[in-house]
Amino acid sequence: MAFQREQWHSGLTYRQVCETCKTVVQYTDYALDYRPWYADGFVDCPKCGSHLRHDEKYAIKSSGEAAAEGMSGTRAAFCTACGNKFGENDRFCSQCGAKRS
Repeated sequence: MAFQREQWHSGLTYRQVCETCKTVVQYTDYALDYRPWYADGFVDCPKCGSHLRHDEKYAIKSSGEAAAEGMSGTRAAFCTACGNKFGENDRFCSQCGAKRS
């Protein structure tokens, strides 16, 4: 008996950060690949090729919910040299190597 893919798609968009290279990976559930040991599915990081395990908690919220939560006071940090967005715990820019200020 072969392992079967899920037959439904939610149509949502998901976003994860690769633990290996800190690349932000954005994907839909149409891009998921399945193996018996990744029952919920996985995607490959386009930069380093490592497998990222899929979970529903990585879903991007709709614009109404995101706008309400965006007013909480937390701001995204961007590199002053190249404009790249820093990861949550990054101290250096992943593109140009500049230190986070």
